[in-house]
Amino acid sequence: MAGDTGTSLNCETIEEFQSDPRIACKYGHKCYQTNPVHLSKYKHPPKIKASSRKGAKRFKKAGPTPKAPSCSDEERISDDSSGSSSPKRKALSAKPPCTDGDGGNAKPSSSHNLGSTPSSEHSTDLFETEPIMPPSPTDIKLNIKQKFLFEMPEDFYSFWDFCQSLNGLNPALAFKDVGLELVGPYDLLSSHFKLDSKKKKQSFFLLHWRYYYDPPGFQTVLKGDDKKQYHIGYYRDEPKSMPAFLASNCAAKDGVFTPVGENIFGAVNEVLLESKKSATPFLQPKIQKFQQAIQNYAKEHGFTLETRTAAMKLRDRKTVCKTFNGLGLLVPVEKKTEVGYRELIETDANLKRILKRITESENEDLKEKARDQLQQVVTAANIANDECDFGTSVELGLDLFAFGGSEFEQTALQLLSTGYSLLGRPEFAKVAQIHINNRRKGSQLDMLNS
Repeated sequence: MAGDTGTSLNCETIEEFQSDPRIACKYGHKCYQTNPVHLSKYKHPPKIKASSRKGAKRFKKAGPTPKAPSCSDEERISDDSSGSSSPKRKALSAKPPCTDGDGGNAKPSSSHNLGSTPSSEHSTDLFETEPIMPPSPTDIKLNIKQKFLFEMPEDFYSFWDFCQSLNGLNPALAFKDVGLELVGPYDLLSSHFKLDSKKKKQSFFLLHWRYYYDPPGFQTVLKGDDKKQYHIGYYRDEPKSMPAFLASNCAAKDGVFTPVGENIFGAVNEVLLESKKSATPFLQPKIQKFQQAIQNYAKEHGFTLETRTAAMKLRDRKTVCKTFNGLGLLVPVEKKTEVGYRELIETDANLKRILKRITESENEDLKEKARDQLQQVVTAANIANDECDFGTSVELGLDLFAFGGSEFEQTALQLLSTGYSLLGRPEFAKVAQIHINNRRKGSQLDMLNS
């Protein structure tokens, strides 16, 4: 082991660790780094096995699914100050450890060896070994939920009916003249959709039209300009809840999303309004015709066309923090104890600077220093999980994911998988795992018809 200094994160046994001539990494088995320079200089102890951990009981409430403490609309609202220059710091032990239903301390383990997390090179094996899905339900709503894990709202189906009134032969192309096409779950509604028997697996559906920066709670339903990788999708805070709104993103540019409406009618109407500003004289009449049709249908069926509704504003006030993707994070927080979320130990601005040094600096010493700074943020987030502030882990995971870059993907996966699981959101954890291990850039994202 001692001679193999650049290939392994952890020593396999205590004996190997003791005889290894490298310097002992101060973060031990909690170290997230896998870069060769760090591994050639520092040694790491054997990974702690789950069966040997003590006091690693999960936080739980009554019921079959682990949940974080719940809070009502009137409970604590966090005023995120990510734009300020002063670091966001809270004492890691400022809150009492959370307890389970029997009053005992609940400490989810924070000991993770990120180097052992499956990487994208195993994606082919995943598809080959993944079992075929059970027969599709005859009910289209259940069929979509079975394959994409989430229920779609009523406006989703109403918009399909509306598109059928515009283009009965192929509703998905009803807005083709303005550069929009219905995709994702809408494919299951199309008579043109024929699923290859080899792709009747969950992973193909979860990756279907999932762009590079799409977080687990985002579901693409409209694609636009392929060069910009412009797309629109529903965003939800919890897997079992209906979406809070729709947002747009240009994945070719960055991982920032912009809310565009509470329902898909309002979202498309907003897109048409923006398109009209730069449209050619030839295209303007078509846009006007589409707008009029949407406005008439929405009014008749009771769908608001507001870009930012009262419900969206309320949701914004309830979020515990901003995130790099611009969507914010909403997690349960106990009002009295404030258990559920704590701020990261670095501001958003400082965290971005750290990540940029890791990815852009040509000085290896500066890179190593930045990696050490990131390690401290990761360690603090894992400690927050131990004390039931599960939202912190999710926030950091989403931030690393939105920043992008293969170097941070497995760290993001560990943080998201742990945080979502402890929050009782396993569907999001599953999407994160499938996406990060099979993440791709570009606009060739039709996983079912390609």
